[in-house]
Amino acid sequence: MRFLCLHGLGTNSQIFETQTAAIRYDLGDKHIYDFVEGTIPCKMAPEFESVASATDRFFCYADFDDLPSCLAALDQLDTYVQEEGPFDGLMAFSQGATIAATYLANKSRYNEPSPFKCAVLFSAGGVFDVELLKKGVVSPLTAETAGEIIRIPTAHIWGVNDSMVESGTVSAVCEAGKREVYVHDGGHEIPAVRSPVQVKACVRVLRRVISIAASEEK
Repeated sequence: MRFLCLHGLGTNSQIFETQTAAIRYDLGDKHIYDFVEGTIPCKMAPEFESVASATDRFFCYADFDDLPSCLAALDQLDTYVQEEGPFDGLMAFSQGATIAATYLANKSRYNEPSPFKCAVLFSAGGVFDVELLKKGVVSPLTAETAGEIIRIPTAHIWGVNDSMVESGTVSAVCEAGKREVYVHDGGHEIPAVRSPVQVKACVRVLRRVISIAASEEK
């Protein structure tokens, strides 16, 4: 599969490559990963102060205090997919996962075909109503308000000690029969080489989602 990969707030594509290296290695070398840099320069995320250089450049896809930039990020994602695709899967972390989930939900809302066969969302911060964003209103989608609106196979991975995410809410708006969930004992992070048990658990979840996506093609 070819995955489009979106990093988190205050990081960059190189950091996301490092974050996912152990999982991608265990998943096997038959997949291709396209890491896309955010367009808005920003401060480094505090959790990376010990592993990243202050001289590096850090980015985000949207400024959540500036709603037009959020809508622009969704449009930019759609344009990138159309111009650089096709992609089979979407892999995203934190802010990237929020944008990805919102994008997928909005496609489904208008019965537009998803350009992705599956999605892997690490530490998603939420999923939002695009029509209300256009009116200047920030309103999360929930299973109660939107149902299981995302219908492609999805993997949801987050840390039990992560206070920055709403991954449970995001997973709840994805079709139950096609979603896989793994909650590790860490925080706002992706299990890496120092956590081999967690990495293997992530890989099992990803393989199940990829298998569901493959079976739907038949």
